[in-house]
Amino acid sequence: MQSSTKSKIISLTVRGIRDQTKRRSIFAYLKDQKANFYFLQETYSDANDVLLWQSEWGGKTISSHGTHDSKGVCILFDPAAKFNEEYNFSNKTRRIILITVYLRCFDTAFWGPYLTF
Repeated sequence: MQSSTKSKIISLTVRGIRDQTKRRSIFAYLKDQKANFYFLQETYSDANDVLLWQSEWGGKTISSHGTHDSKGVCILFDPAAKFNEEYNFSNKTRRIILITVYLRCFDTAFWGPYLTF
């Protein structure tokens, strides 16, 4: 018998999270939602932000950077999630990230099913 697993996904336009107070507030709100994947738009990030954000979030993050005042998207993963990421691509406009994720089934050693975002 195959068990079904539900995933909760949240998408949020953040209009910049480089400000530490705003970012901590948004991260606290998102963690309260108890989702598996969090899609953030308009992050206004650069490459230097990723390590800090990942440390503050406590889990994996994937970003496509915009500028300090426009664009940028980010995917945050539930820190407790067990997954393998196989493919990662972001377009030149910095508004799209494509990934394929294999989720760890909780009751078996099987990796699957996969999700493509």
